[in-house]
Amino acid sequence: MSVSSVFQEFCQSIKLVDKVTWTNRFKRITKKINEKYYDNPDDDSNHRLRVGSTGRYTATSDASDYDIILELPWETYDRFNSHEHGQSDLLQEVKSCIKETYSKTDISADGQVVDVNFNDGLIEVVPGFENHDKSFQYLDTHNGGSWKTTNPRPEKEQCKNDNDNSSGTFRDLSRMIRVWKNHQGFVFQGILIDTLVHNFYKENEDDVNNSSYSGYPQLMYDLFQYLSEQDLEQTTWHALGSNQEIKCKDNHFIKKAKDACNDLDEIDLNNEDEVLDIFKSLFGYRFSKVADNSDSANEEEFASSVFRSINIQGTFDIKCTVNKDGFKDHGMAFFVQYFSALLKSSKLIFSVQNEDFPDRYKNKKITYYWKVRNYGPEARNANCLRGEIVKGDRTHIETTKYTNMHHYVECYAVYDGVVIARNKVIVPIGDS
Repeated sequence: MSVSSVFQEFCQSIKLVDKVTWTNRFKRITKKINEKYYDNPDDDSNHRLRVGSTGRYTATSDASDYDIILELPWETYDRFNSHEHGQSDLLQEVKSCIKETYSKTDISADGQVVDVNFNDGLIEVVPGFENHDKSFQYLDTHNGGSWKTTNPRPEKEQCKNDNDNSSGTFRDLSRMIRVWKNHQGFVFQGILIDTLVHNFYKENEDDVNNSSYSGYPQLMYDLFQYLSEQDLEQTTWHALGSNQEIKCKDNHFIKKAKDACNDLDEIDLNNEDEVLDIFKSLFGYRFSKVADNSDSANEEEFASSVFRSINIQGTFDIKCTVNKDGFKDHGMAFFVQYFSALLKSSKLIFSVQNEDFPDRYKNKKITYYWKVRNYGPEARNANCLRGEIVKGDRTHIETTKYTNMHHYVECYAVYDGVVIARNKVIVPIGDS
């Protein structure tokens, strides 16, 4: 397939399309809210606003978390604002209301949202009160309770305008950046992605508007270059459309974008084979599948196909302790420094450390899965290229057997079928 055909099919494959199942769930929840708070049991569409990446339609096709604001009447605000714990009481009332419709579904309430957990995804319901300027007042139960303001409508409108003006390229870019960050395994907020893609678009409007699928490799290179030039010290950004503050505690995307630029600098962007190969490494299985990656063994498994969704929201480190007869236990770097690679017949103990997940996962059971991938003629001849994804725990043990400098071990932190963090270590093995 040509570069143009691959990017066209790839962008179509990651496009978010509303499913009837989810639409019906939104309607059922809305209908129950309108029955209780507006005395209108037949209304399943009003007083509901889709927000977040799925509301801006910049999410990818495997999205399984949906955010909606349900507008409540101001008399409800007055009723609960006088309570000592008004925000918490209101959130629990909305939870109980939804529970009447979904009595057998796992529903929880904390912070600003009611989480309606289905077996194939999550709806986060935010009770809100619409202000005169179309923004929303919403509750926060933390730190004794408070009211906050959000203004998602201008963000939705700006995304739609950018996408219309660019004939769909804006959302293509936003979705490709999401696939990239999920494959590379780092945190990059959805609203910040859309904001930076918007800023890039404003600075390169003609190039974006006039780009065809055959020009997407160059356009992605230019976007990576733009991301790589952002200020590492910047901690606050202003959202597209609304100008609301976006807090960003780290800027991993800048280094990752520099790495992507360095990879792309190594190839000829006019060579279609080189272009497809490099974007397979940048985007992973979802792109490789479209590009028909014949180099992948049939038995190899990929996170994108094994798990329900990939939505990187946290980080962890993988520590590798090497146990080799005749040596004290050392980290991998010791053997790479003194021997250029690990020695055969070494015992490798991989362990998950320094987890950093959002508060919503506190006290939740995170499951860890591991993947070992071998390369080279020794592993191939032994029929041990491997590549399966197996359920494990925080520690995983392997033994070095086959010479190659590109073996790797990857770990996935999974909650409710969604990969929320991933990390990967290269395992170079020399000929002892």
